[in-house]
Amino acid sequence: MVAPENTNVKKEETIDIKAQLFKFYYYWYYFVISILFCVSIAFLYNRYSKPIYSVSSTLLIRDESDSQLGAENLLEGLEIFSGKTNLKNEIALLNSFSITKQVVEGLNFGVSYFKHGAILTPALYERTPFLVDIDSTHLQITSKDFHIKVLNENEYELSIQAESDYLYNPVTERFNKNVFADFDLEKTYKFGELVKTDLFSFTVNININYFSEDEMYVDNHFSFVLHDITTLLEAYTNRITINPINKESSVLKLNITGNSPAKNIAYLNKLTEIYINNGLSEKNMMAINTVEFIEKQLINVGDSLRLLELSLEKFKSKNPKLGITYKEYGTFFQLQKLSNELSVLKTHHEYYQTLLNYIQNSKNNDRIVAPSSMGIADELLNSLISNLSVLYAEQEDLKLTTQRKNPKLISVEVQITHLKNILSENIKNIITANQINVKELNERIKSFESEIKSLPKTERDFVHLQRDFNLSENIYKYLLEKKEEAKIAQAGNIADHKVIDYARLDSQKPISPKRNLSYFLSLLFGIGIPITFISFRDFFDDTIRTREDITNSSKIPILGVIGHSNKATNLVVLNNPKSALSESFRSIRTNIQYLASEETQKIIAISSSVGGEGKTFCSINVASVLALSGHKTILIGADLRKPKIHQDFQTLHTVGLSTFLINKCSLQEMIQKSQIENMDIIISGPTPPNPSELLDSPKMDQLMTALRKEYTYIVIDTPPIGLVTDGVSLMKHANINLFIVRHLYSKKKILSVANNVYDNNHVKNLNILINDYDYKRTEYGYGYGYGYGYGYGYGSDGYGYYEEK
Repeated sequence: MVAPENTNVKKEETIDIKAQLFKFYYYWYYFVISILFCVSIAFLYNRYSKPIYSVSSTLLIRDESDSQLGAENLLEGLEIFSGKTNLKNEIALLNSFSITKQVVEGLNFGVSYFKHGAILTPALYERTPFLVDIDSTHLQITSKDFHIKVLNENEYELSIQAESDYLYNPVTERFNKNVFADFDLEKTYKFGELVKTDLFSFTVNININYFSEDEMYVDNHFSFVLHDITTLLEAYTNRITINPINKESSVLKLNITGNSPAKNIAYLNKLTEIYINNGLSEKNMMAINTVEFIEKQLINVGDSLRLLELSLEKFKSKNPKLGITYKEYGTFFQLQKLSNELSVLKTHHEYYQTLLNYIQNSKNNDRIVAPSSMGIADELLNSLISNLSVLYAEQEDLKLTTQRKNPKLISVEVQITHLKNILSENIKNIITANQINVKELNERIKSFESEIKSLPKTERDFVHLQRDFNLSENIYKYLLEKKEEAKIAQAGNIADHKVIDYARLDSQKPISPKRNLSYFLSLLFGIGIPITFISFRDFFDDTIRTREDITNSSKIPILGVIGHSNKATNLVVLNNPKSALSESFRSIRTNIQYLASEETQKIIAISSSVGGEGKTFCSINVASVLALSGHKTILIGADLRKPKIHQDFQTLHTVGLSTFLINKCSLQEMIQKSQIENMDIIISGPTPPNPSELLDSPKMDQLMTALRKEYTYIVIDTPPIGLVTDGVSLMKHANINLFIVRHLYSKKKILSVANNVYDNNHVKNLNILINDYDYKRTEYGYGYGYGYGYGYGYGSDGYGYYEEK
């Protein structure tokens, strides 16, 4: 059967899905190993990774659209610290360093406790076998494990290693870079004993409530770590997320993740508690400051009032009839009204002086009294004081998190100074205006007093005394009224914000590791890794693996396919005539009959690109199968550089082709009989120094002419044409040329050698013969054919056979 001609060197590339699947199926053990490995990794990851849980709580924030029904609105002016809030500002406040510091210190998070197992080291919270009391006045080593091995209920062994670590000063909350910790310590201490060195100082106290016998004597390896406050605050502010639950809502969702859900639940609950209490404290602070200020004023006014009251009673007792006389004078009542106004102005003047002194000398806003709480309705003054309070709060947060020379902190301090200057000027202007009003009232009071001077001296003295008493009494009543208002506001104050949902686990399952996802990904990787490896290996592999590798790179016809031989000899057809491999050579013989059909004597040259591709193996067995069919055949070992045929036929190679070409022997002396009927052989003979010249000599032409007269088939085992030119010279004598390509051995680029010979018509009837074909590693696992019978296979395209195993 003649192989069909290839019309195109390059064909349209298509993907044979079934071929790809069977290619991967051949390496099934890769997939088994990869999947087992990846699933094992996933199991270990799920088993020994510290689970991370998500904890959340929700908090209602009063926004600008909320109406206020709190007690502060019963008092004019107390809303300065309890007015409308901005949601973004509240989020920043919740995650500020100042509040976070209060939470961390309130929960004693400065020390972390751990329990050491064989692999995992889980963090402990609440159920800790011991508690560490840090000496906050002493330098400490932070971020290092202090290992504790409990020996008994009274003693423990402490060990720590430190190398070139800076010491932390809890007082300044800074690292002392002048002192290094570089030491090893392993020593036994008693619980409750002060552990003090130059590098640390603390006391370890046993926690009897949670210390059982099993924990004491079985799981007795623990550790604790001291934290510096700055790093700890940064860790918590980075871990927590605070966002509105939707765009229209003023409800915030607080979320934090970590290995210890109980610790995180405590953190969120404490955070919301402190945040709400701080807001309430700020609201109460205004009332408290107002009450304190008023009480100071009441002391002075009360003393004056008591003296005036005594004086007035004495005067009345001496002059009992004066009470009827002063009621007839309208001037007195006008004077009394002006005196009342003057008393209010003087009270305000006292407040302005106190406020100015506080603004100029104080560095915080914890003692400010709202102007409106004193009956002063000045929107600009209230606004300036409110802005100053915001800047002071921002300054405190920055001091906790930044260096003194931080540009942002400097900017805030500059703003505070600028605002205080503006506020001072504003208060001074108010004081000046107030003094002008006082002066005007005094002038008007003098005009009325001049009228009163016309009265008799006794009545005139009584009027002055009565006016002073009424003035002090009105001031006292005014102050008492404001004091009661402030107390009512303080007593009725409620927090602006409230917790909707206290902290709880979002799910009983950890958010990491996700067990099902881990196993799913492990399967994907277990399948993907071998697929990627095999695909990349095949992509970069230049060896010929499939028939398409040949047809896509060459238009030379494929004559047939020879299966793999696991025999120790090349005489496969002779020794195993009924094997599938022998059948494949018989198929080759059939196809050869259709080549050069016009020739009665056929010269078959068999070559390859390089050594090791099975050129000699194919030459011997092609010649053998031709001879066994009854045709007189001769096999010529023309590879004078590396002769091999004599080894298979176990003959001496002292006489052969090389000796004939140099006229050292005759044709009859050169030809030897083989074990196969109708088959003679000519071995290569001794290796000559000039094989190319000998094979291209006229003597070789004479040999071919002589052999045509005696033999039907002349099979020539030529040298590789990819290395030397000897093979091409011999192939020109042949009317059938076979180019051997070894499956999974020959490189695709070697086809360029055969293509060059084929395209330039250097030789006749050039065909490719695929040798050592491994059907298990190609196509669908069936090679180019399908199996049948007792280990025989016939090529589905008529080209090849293989030996089934």
